[in-house]
Amino acid sequence: MTKADKAWPPGSIDRLVERFERPLLAYAQRMLGGDWAGAQDAVQETFLRLCREDYRKVESHVAAWLFSVCRSRVIDMQRTKRATPVDASQITLPDPTPDASVVASEDEDKVQLDQLVHQLSPRQQEVLRLRLHAGLSYREIAEVTGLTVSNVGFHLHQAVRNLRDSLAVG
Repeated sequence: MTKADKAWPPGSIDRLVERFERPLLAYAQRMLGGDWAGAQDAVQETFLRLCREDYRKVESHVAAWLFSVCRSRVIDMQRTKRATPVDASQITLPDPTPDASVVASEDEDKVQLDQLVHQLSPRQQEVLRLRLHAGLSYREIAEVTGLTVSNVGFHLHQAVRNLRDSLAVG
């Protein structure tokens, strides 16, 4: 088997970067407590590893593979250097034509939801991010985290229930 047999088809890496770069960056940045530069490093390393990987080994589960490699890279980064947490509620992207009252209300809602999400267990936070921000299926989340599919469902259900109960009380 030659090196060419393992190479990715022309343009496929570009399409994968276009599809997964933003979700991977968001996932890594949240795992790193808002460290944007660290997230960029982790995602870059993830795609470099993808380029070196035999495409036939990962093409059937590329989303889970990418998030799993990115997760491992972030964990390695956290072990070697503690990231400085950034309060996600302080990061806002301005709307070109915002209505002040709508913006204030949305900001309050975001702050409240961020606070409630941070009260979830780390495992619940992770599966929630992978499901909502990255759009991964239960099976893909299971591959990334090492949990069973049913355990992923359990943690997601618990997270949503905890958030719903907290919102009902607040």
